[in-house]
Amino acid sequence: MSLVISNNMNSLTVQTNLAANQSSLATAMQRLSSGLRINSAADDAAGLAIATGLNSQAGGDGVAIQNANDASSLAQIADGALGSITNDLQTLRNLAVESANGTNSAVDRTALNIQAQQVIADIQNTASTSNYNGVNLLNGGFASQFQIGANAGQTINLSISNVQTSSLGAGQGTGVSAQGQYGAGLTPSSILTAISAGDLVINGVIIPQSLSTTDTASFSGLDVGGTITSNASTATSAIAKAAAINSVSSQTGVTAVVNANVVGGSTMAAPPTTTSGTVFINGIAVSLSTSASFTNDANRNAIVTALNAYEGQTGVVASNTGSDSTGITLTAKDGRNITVDFATTGNLTTASTGLSTTGTYSGGYTLTTTSGGSIKIQQGTGTLANSGLQAGTYNSSQATVSSASLGNVTALTGMASGDMVINGVSIQASNAVNDQLSYANQADSAIAIAHAINQSTAQTGVTATVNDNLIQGSAFSSTTDAGKSATLTINGVTTQTLTLTGVTSTDLTNETNAINAISGRTGVVASNDGSNITLSAADGRNVSMSWAGSLTAPNASLGISATYLSASASTQITTAGSYTLTSAGSINIGSTTGNIEKNAGMLPGSYGGITSGTFLSQVDVSTVSGANLALTAVDNALTTINQIRANIGAFQNRMSATVSNLQSQQTNLTSAYTTITGADFAKESADMSRAQVLQQAGIAVLAQANAQSQQVLSLLR
Repeated sequence: MSLVISNNMNSLTVQTNLAANQSSLATAMQRLSSGLRINSAADDAAGLAIATGLNSQAGGDGVAIQNANDASSLAQIADGALGSITNDLQTLRNLAVESANGTNSAVDRTALNIQAQQVIADIQNTASTSNYNGVNLLNGGFASQFQIGANAGQTINLSISNVQTSSLGAGQGTGVSAQGQYGAGLTPSSILTAISAGDLVINGVIIPQSLSTTDTASFSGLDVGGTITSNASTATSAIAKAAAINSVSSQTGVTAVVNANVVGGSTMAAPPTTTSGTVFINGIAVSLSTSASFTNDANRNAIVTALNAYEGQTGVVASNTGSDSTGITLTAKDGRNITVDFATTGNLTTASTGLSTTGTYSGGYTLTTTSGGSIKIQQGTGTLANSGLQAGTYNSSQATVSSASLGNVTALTGMASGDMVINGVSIQASNAVNDQLSYANQADSAIAIAHAINQSTAQTGVTATVNDNLIQGSAFSSTTDAGKSATLTINGVTTQTLTLTGVTSTDLTNETNAINAISGRTGVVASNDGSNITLSAADGRNVSMSWAGSLTAPNASLGISATYLSASASTQITTAGSYTLTSAGSINIGSTTGNIEKNAGMLPGSYGGITSGTFLSQVDVSTVSGANLALTAVDNALTTINQIRANIGAFQNRMSATVSNLQSQQTNLTSAYTTITGADFAKESADMSRAQVLQQAGIAVLAQANAQSQQVLSLLR
């Protein structure tokens, strides 16, 4: 081996090993001092990523445990308040039972009613004041989502029904009803409407289109003089619409139940000369005849007998109303469409038979929920009117049904006494003096009609509330009248002059701004989505419109259809809105004049549910009949409360199970995290001892390696 001094390879080798050993010693000392195997990403990059995720999950589970405990506490407070209401209801029931006893005098019942009203007031106080952290729990507005997991989407929902006295006491099975539709003439498919995807949104879920294939009961054609022609009317039936809604019930929590389809009759003339001919009911030909020697009532009975002989084929039952004004009612108990068509042969007429006019009539349906939550109805990208429902959030424990918009009422004179009968009570005539908001046709307004209905609430148990009067725009195209000018007059107030540019977005914006500039005087607000304009009177007043100017296509140029704005300048059209009826039980609608649809926007039928009830706020035990109604109301209320408490109890049990699961999961996650990140003290102690020995040996050997270069000097002596 040669001796050189330019490089000391032994020293360099020892230094390299000594440096590596120092690193091992430093790592072992760091792990022993921190107790962690992973102190930086360099220690174990993959392990650090896994451990961080486990630690986040464990931390999130800890917060979720607290969330679940808080949710359980909230539910416990609600349940305690409902227990108090249950005790009050039992007391109220005892008072009703006592009042119903014949040994009590009127004075005794008055005293009992005073006590009953105090109990009802206590129920209302509990319902309106029970809260958790400032959030009211029992007034019908509580619907919340609880985060019971460490990750997004790990939630549970809880909603609590309204238990205020204005809601409690409703019959079971009540819900939100949609009216049917009437397709006059021989082209019902152009008037009756199916639900298209986007027309109806329930609880945030888009309802798919209604399909004719889901209705095998309704007649799928129309007889024109005995010749069957095809149309798409079955997709417009209540059966098809209910099927569309029920196809997503698992997402909405709402179920649609088909109502019986009731078609009112027509006014009969004085006993006519003998008439005969054929009428087609759902495609089945029925021969009818009337006689001038019979009274109208006798003729109706003969027609009813003839029609009912074909019930098995038509699915329709005929009933004699006993009145020349209302003629013969047709009912399809299964809710199928009813098609009526007078053959071209013979001389039968609606006036001679009392039957409805030729056309197809669809029925209604009722939305119910078993969850106790509210039912939120919205319009999507389509037209909500196709569903027969009115937008809004509805308490599922109330029976409701909305009228159709009365539309153009310029030629009407208001609802007459008897046009509407609710729960057997004839509603008084609507009066213009009760509408101080509308500019014209006040007696026809939803405001005046609702006022007339509410005058009989004590007898009917039904309350009317006015809806927004909403006017949907039509296709907007100002290119035809580009450069021309016009003004709009709304409820007697004229806008500034609108000069059309031919640019849709500009003209829509200008028109919207012009209408809103006078909204303080008209009560009408405009909005646009870039292609259409919508007008709204939030208080439900009538909207009267006319225009002036040089336009040749005013409806397209202003985006307002001929239904609401005349194509003739200076001709005013007044549009009335709709109203909603609310009750604790079924809402039975009829008429003694046959003019209910035209003057009140309602079709005859039973809406809102199938059971009876009375709101606790309307309970009065000062009479025997009132005490009996109170018993039904209290029993309904107890059933509702029990259902709510069962739902809350199930929620509490689920929270307990959730907490137990989260605690177990958090423990296991912490253990897994510790396994990955924790230092093995036995191993690290051994590694440190080994590194220390090697460190000492390395230093000693390095000294020897450095001394080797000194041996070269001995050669120079």
